Amino acid sequence: KQWYQRRVAITAGGGLMGVGKSNEITQLIKMHEMDILSLNETNLNDSISTDTLNIPLGYDFVRKDRGVGSRGGCGLLINRKCAYKHYDIKTKLENIEAVWIKIKSSNIFVCGFYRSNNFCDVDKFLDYMSECMSKLSNKKVIWIGDI
Repeated sequence: KQWYQRRVAITAGGGLMGVGKSNEITQLIKMHEMDILSLNETNLNDSISTDTLNIPLGYDFVRKDRGVGSRGGCGLLINRKCAYKHYDIKTKLENIEAVWIKIKSSNIFVCGFYRSNNFCDVDKFLDYMSECMSKLSNKKVIWIGDI
């Protein structure tokens, strides 16, 4: 598929650990033939290995855990047929929950993000978006998340 024909979507989380939730995600991906699915409120932390999650077959999971507390976090489920590279955008801002990939066949960057009022105020997140867009000038950017 050409990139503009790909299917991208977002879902709000509530955790990824349960079999029920992973079954819902797998059904959603199959029903809508998703190439990239952004997940919010993954509720994961560094003590939980990605290998232990019920990731749908044929997909990779790139994630950004909150780091403090037990809530929040985000990630992208990416169809392995989509050649991509995990991409890191350095900024001076803290408490940003965002994960980036670059689609290898194009000049398109995809950001999956989650912003909670209790963790990152909206003005700070808008500053983050502006800084990222400045760093990615002349590039196509897809933002998928919960602001």
